[in-house]
Amino acid sequence: MNRTFFAALLLLVLSLPVQDTTAHHSVFAEYDINGSVSIEGVITEIWFKSPHIRIFVDVIDADGNTVSWNTHGHNPTALRRRGWVRDTLQVGEKITMSGDPTYDGSPKMFIRVITREDGSILENKVGN
Repeated sequence: MNRTFFAALLLLVLSLPVQDTTAHHSVFAEYDINGSVSIEGVITEIWFKSPHIRIFVDVIDADGNTVSWNTHGHNPTALRRRGWVRDTLQVGEKITMSGDPTYDGSPKMFIRVITREDGSILENKVGN
């Protein structure tokens, strides 16, 4: 009886869903879409992959310290439709970026607009 019980219990436990801590999240859950933040800095890393692109930007704060910002954009497929490709931005490039801040004030944002040094503008939006 014990063997059958434990085998059934093991099957039950193995069939339970596992919470995926890397699962896709809502922009509205993490970012204040009614707020706005703007940073100026240098790109240190670019992830052009799903579920969202990420651009890491080193920013010099008011005290002269370097703060690494972790910024998120839409998915690569949607951005490709707007003309973005993996090499649109380059590590080492100086940019100004504005977007939605986090609710907790951490150095993260959901990107809305990137202005390059030459004045060209990249919008992080889907649709028209």
